[in-house]
Amino acid sequence: MSSITLVDAQETKNKPSDSIPKKVKEVEEVVLVGFGKQKKGTVSGSIASVDKKILQDRPTTSLTASIQGALPGVTIKSSLGDVGSVPTLNVRGRSVAGNSPLYIIDGIPSSAADFSRLSPADIENISILKDASAAIYGARAGYGVVLVETKKGGGGKMSIGYNMYNGYQTPTYLPKYVDAVEYMKLKNEAYYNANNNVGHFSQYNQGQIDLTASGTDPDRYPNTDWYKATYRKMANVLNNEINVSGGDKTRYFASLGYLKQESLSPTKGMDRYSFRTNTSSKLSDKLTVNSNISFIKQMINDQGGSINTAELARITPTMVVRQSNGWWGSVNAGKVDNTFANTNPVRNNTEGGDSKSNDQKFMGGLSANYTPVKGLNVNAQINYSNWNYRLGTFVNTLNPVYNFLTNAPIGSTARAINNYSESWNSDELLNTQALISYEKNISSHYFKVLGGASYEDYTTRSISGKKSNIPKDGLHSLSALSTLDGTLDELKSNTGQYAFQSVFARINYNYQEKYFLEGIIRADASSRFAKENRWGYFPAVMASWRLDKENFIKNLSFINTLKFRGSYGSTGSINTIGYYDNQTYIDNTSVVLGNAIVGAMVPGKLGFSGIGWETIVTKNIGLDGSLFSNTFTFSVDVYSRLTKGALMNNQLPYETGVLIDNDPNINQTPPINAGDVENKGIEITLGYNKNFENGDFYINANFAKNRNNIRSLINSKPLYNDYWITQVGGSIGDFYGYKTAGLLTQEDINNNYPKLYSTSQAGDIKYVDINGDGVVDENDRTVIGNDVPSLTYGLSIGGRYKNFDLSVVGQGVANVEVYLDKESSQAFFNGAGVKQYVSDNRWTPENQNPNALYHRVLPSGGGTQNIGVTSDFWLFDASYFRIKSITLGYSIPQETCSLIGLKKFRIYANLENYFTLRGDKRMKDFDPEMASARSAYPNLKTISFGINATF
Repeated sequence: MSSITLVDAQETKNKPSDSIPKKVKEVEEVVLVGFGKQKKGTVSGSIASVDKKILQDRPTTSLTASIQGALPGVTIKSSLGDVGSVPTLNVRGRSVAGNSPLYIIDGIPSSAADFSRLSPADIENISILKDASAAIYGARAGYGVVLVETKKGGGGKMSIGYNMYNGYQTPTYLPKYVDAVEYMKLKNEAYYNANNNVGHFSQYNQGQIDLTASGTDPDRYPNTDWYKATYRKMANVLNNEINVSGGDKTRYFASLGYLKQESLSPTKGMDRYSFRTNTSSKLSDKLTVNSNISFIKQMINDQGGSINTAELARITPTMVVRQSNGWWGSVNAGKVDNTFANTNPVRNNTEGGDSKSNDQKFMGGLSANYTPVKGLNVNAQINYSNWNYRLGTFVNTLNPVYNFLTNAPIGSTARAINNYSESWNSDELLNTQALISYEKNISSHYFKVLGGASYEDYTTRSISGKKSNIPKDGLHSLSALSTLDGTLDELKSNTGQYAFQSVFARINYNYQEKYFLEGIIRADASSRFAKENRWGYFPAVMASWRLDKENFIKNLSFINTLKFRGSYGSTGSINTIGYYDNQTYIDNTSVVLGNAIVGAMVPGKLGFSGIGWETIVTKNIGLDGSLFSNTFTFSVDVYSRLTKGALMNNQLPYETGVLIDNDPNINQTPPINAGDVENKGIEITLGYNKNFENGDFYINANFAKNRNNIRSLINSKPLYNDYWITQVGGSIGDFYGYKTAGLLTQEDINNNYPKLYSTSQAGDIKYVDINGDGVVDENDRTVIGNDVPSLTYGLSIGGRYKNFDLSVVGQGVANVEVYLDKESSQAFFNGAGVKQYVSDNRWTPENQNPNALYHRVLPSGGGTQNIGVTSDFWLFDASYFRIKSITLGYSIPQETCSLIGLKKFRIYANLENYFTLRGDKRMKDFDPEMASARSAYPNLKTISFGINATF
């Protein structure tokens, strides 16, 4: 538990403009709960709230990234470092699928993208409901609820705020590949190894290697760093925000923001505009009307053909980007290379085409609060949101690359026919809700009863079209194509709709603010289910005991607050099913009857009317306290979350011809309630806060340990894919494959050590015969690792001394692996380059080290089946601790601010993602936070400078 300090109005001349003068009294922190607020000391559930100071000190382009590491049990992971990317947020581990929390922004159900794009300067409160307290939101709250309240404006004179930062972004890590000379030598070695060490079949002769090393003929014998040639050296990000607030009977807050961010791709950038206005008008002593309106427009413009990160990883350093005469590169180590001339990532990004996206979201709400008598409150609210997204992509014609050696065009590098595709998506949500509450104090007893009902109507529409052979490159209009033939290659549209209806109630009781009891019941109905399964019921009960108010604790002067709490309840989830999965889809197809092809209709995706709600049962006990005049604070939670009837796709008998697929557009199997998944864990938060004469100091740490267990599956049959297994007794995210024991030696070969492939030689991966039957085959596969961290933790340290402030935020994960194969680690895969770590740590004919970190190198297709199976050889430790943010600020003294008409003026500098301690000691050129087997757009670190001013 924590408190907020109220201060007197007297200003001290030499204090910074945002300092805290003499303490008067302390008021307990208020947190958001479902459909209201409560003092934190009266809350019985596990609710994490975000310190607004953390948001102020983190100038990021994503609100989600700003709270990374700040909350126990909340795991946030960067998705991509590119513009517009949205980090993922999970609460208390992972289930089978669809474990995103529910986002509620000013009472409106919202998306992860809506939350990510909020401006930190607009935020009043953020709370995350992690246990049965989320039951008030019922069917969509199974994996937590993120509640957001934006600023409403304070009373009094108008105040103007201005916030700005300008930053410079570079990759946290870029892959480190060998240079051209080393690449050529390794390629020769690979062919030597592939020929079973008989003879020396060289890909490159010594003359070619020497010419490359000399650098005297870069047209024919180049040495190219493709990452340096493809990406910007540095990308700029600029953010400007202004807000006004004030009022008396009508309080208002309005903000306007503009964010401009360059991509590392030199042709790509993003512009984001945001607007928000919130008002609260007290029309009488009994009636208040509130309005919330926001609009965000995000445009991403890529004037190139985009960067294919896999192709970038494949192209070799022996290939030139451009010839000296300006032609695109065609020469690879003295020879023309048609393949790489065609896949040149710089050429494709520069001339391949362009794309423009326009992403708009409007959200508006109107509510009225009426208090006819003391304690009775009636609230009616209507909310509307509309999301529109348009993407237009033009694929240009391409002139052929010319052969630099013969001056002749290379026909395979040309693209004679262009095309333009456009898609448009629109989502509309209409949400209405009515609430009535009554609270009453009777002697030492406090009662509050809340009842409500809500209804949602959601409609989604999409349309897409495509046309080829357009008269001019860059024409972003399907209608302009009629100058040729007026027809489209492709035209599709789709409409979906669902409705959601709820009734709910909550009762709060406490005695002397010492003993607290809370009960919740909610009933939800969704049109996604068949009528017989449409309703779900979600009850919860919570209780807490303020031990510090007992006489046997009051006498312990070092204890300020101490509260024991517990909760039990159920929530639901429908994230993994579509709008109509209870019905069978019908698709068009063609069949041959006799000598004719005729149209036909067939089941496209089977429906299942027996689909029911996922039910998530949560148990939680916790202990909160503060000690030594609130200098030390702590909170401990132990929880269990059991997902019953987890929704997943189940493979039907293959004789049906109905196939399961990870792509929902291809998958033909119906989702069913197929299993039970449990997450158990513990969360600990510790804090130290100290005020002194010229400033203050704080340190906060949080730790969360989670264990995931699959308790049951339908028919108890495991589900597999290329890398993972889902099985009873296992965990979500289990990698499934072969264990390895280093590399094969010649002695192993001579002694007939069991091999996975008969062609394996000394220096190849040595797979373990798990079952001891003398054969290495698929029966030796087992669980080899997991991609979900079981331990997450965060640390924040900061303080203020006179006019200076400093804050440091760190975040980390442990006990987690990442699977990196293919282009990200394997030499010559699909023609890829070679990582430096491969060259430095490989097995060689001269150094036959069975414990080498990398096997003998082989050319693509030469014996590579031995490394192509899933095994722990390609598992890397993804544990890390990262200093997410370091901010140093200086506030102009109040006396100086007053002379120039300011209330506050602060300047600061910030480093984001600059320092990382990593668990992996092998391949050190990947970012453990967002690694990918097929190469990924790099994560970013930022240095920025900014100001906060109030007029």
